Amino acid sequence: MIGAISALTILLIAYWYYKTAEELKLPILAWVAGGVIVYYAGFLFWMHIVLRSLLGGQFREHGFLLGITMDLTGVLAGTALSALFRSKIMLRG
Repeated sequence: MIGAISALTILLIAYWYYKTAEELKLPILAWVAGGVIVYYAGFLFWMHIVLRSLLGGQFREHGFLLGITMDLTGVLAGTALSALFRSKIMLRG
């Protein structure tokens, strides 16, 4: 289920970047790829730097509810970073 939420989020971000690049007459493929890369950077940073530091041993061995919470907050972190990147970098030019 979480994998589906993450995949849907990535597709929506890619579409969002596609439409923005199209409107701004920017290289579409480069910006779509960039948006997806920024999403994964935010997701991975949150999961492996922030949560691993905060949770310690629970990062590896956790219950169902903590696992879902970790994944959902990772999706939110990736989405937030993609939105920030779009507004500060992509729309700037």
